[in-house]
Amino acid sequence: MARRLTHKQQRRIKQNQQQQLEQYDDVNTETPNLPARVITNFGKTIIAELENRELIRCSPRQNLQQIVCGDNVLIQKLDNKDAVVTAVLERESLLKKPGFGGKLKPMAANIDQVVIVMSVSPPPNTYLIDRYLVATENLSASGLIILNKTDLADENTDLKALLNEYRELGYNVLPTSIKDKNSIKALDLALNERTSIMVGLSGVGKSSLINTLLPEQNIRVGEVSAASGEGTHTTTSSILYHLPNGGEIIDSPGVRDFGLWNNSAEDVLYGFKEIRDLAGQCKFSDCKHDVEPGCVINKAVDDGLIKQQRFQNYKKIIHEYT
Repeated sequence: MARRLTHKQQRRIKQNQQQQLEQYDDVNTETPNLPARVITNFGKTIIAELENRELIRCSPRQNLQQIVCGDNVLIQKLDNKDAVVTAVLERESLLKKPGFGGKLKPMAANIDQVVIVMSVSPPPNTYLIDRYLVATENLSASGLIILNKTDLADENTDLKALLNEYRELGYNVLPTSIKDKNSIKALDLALNERTSIMVGLSGVGKSSLINTLLPEQNIRVGEVSAASGEGTHTTTSSILYHLPNGGEIIDSPGVRDFGLWNNSAEDVLYGFKEIRDLAGQCKFSDCKHDVEPGCVINKAVDDGLIKQQRFQNYKKIIHEYT
């Protein structure tokens, strides 16, 4: 299914088109600017997809910001195979990772769901999950938590309790196994009409899930390689795929680096939704939620309204990343 632009996006396209055209005297105003989605970007070559699913190789116009997978752009065709990117439209979100020297590098744009994959083996790590959730909340994206490889699990009450804790916080939690067709259908439904990216440790089964969801993945990689003229090494770049039943997923080799960098204490607080909702009620406006009198957060932990493990993870992240 072709990706449809909303009325809001169409208005932004028109506004950004005019703004970008005014910045460049050499733009050919007789050639229409076409809306497109960036499928992948490697080096100075960008593969964009038009609304009719046509793939076209593009070069970015000078002075544009760095263009990444998932960006909505405007392009002008030069011929049937090549085009130039004239504008990058406003992003709803931007995922970054550390580059050389620790400087943050844009990685993917317009993601509205982060799929956090854990598994029965290796067992879930709540600290890692909460780190991902902090980054997800600050990305203004939804968090989907997956417990994969459930075919390896015995009756495990600890795992069930863990999953229920995150459900009670309002997160969508799904048990999955590539051997269980019903669980894959449930995952497919949760990805529908969203642009998602998967994160998680090595060995939790991210690649197996993506291969199961995208049976024609190799065909898509071949199409992108053919459009780029760069050969099969394009598979080392982030690529946006359309899911058969709707929605999109970005497969990125750098996703393992996704996490927390240069965050403020306010960012970390915002990432714990049950803590941020109470934080403003403390007696002191600069409360560190440690030993201060009148701390509503500490009282909520004592009363069981905030889970002890979540609060410990919050304090640990504050200490390590701010």
